[in-house]
Amino acid sequence: MRENQVASNAREAGRFGHSGDMRRVRMSLRIRFGRTLWTGLHGLSERWPCRRCRPSMIVWMQGLHDAVNVRLGKRPFRPEALAQFSSGALNGSYHLGCFGCRIARWASRLVARTPRPSRRAK
Repeated sequence: MRENQVASNAREAGRFGHSGDMRRVRMSLRIRFGRTLWTGLHGLSERWPCRRCRPSMIVWMQGLHDAVNVRLGKRPFRPEALAQFSSGALNGSYHLGCFGCRIARWASRLVARTPRPSRRAK
């Protein structure tokens, strides 16, 4: 290898943070983190300790995931869960012992950066 080739490679390496390479690295980290996060959140909802709230928690998590997908320009995987989530039909149906459900839904919505769904019309 010639000396001028080594120098040009060194100059190229210095521009890593200013090129599209850094954006690709950031995006791949976001994708990997997002997949891991959603796998964990879906697993949490499927193993929710309150048997009474577990079915609605699973549908709620699917709706939250689809709301994020729509915000990112992707298609929803479960449109019926997204409709229930968006309408607020799954919010506020806790029994007295399920304070954990409120906290989990609030924290998941915060992590996913989705707005609070509108209240259901009575």
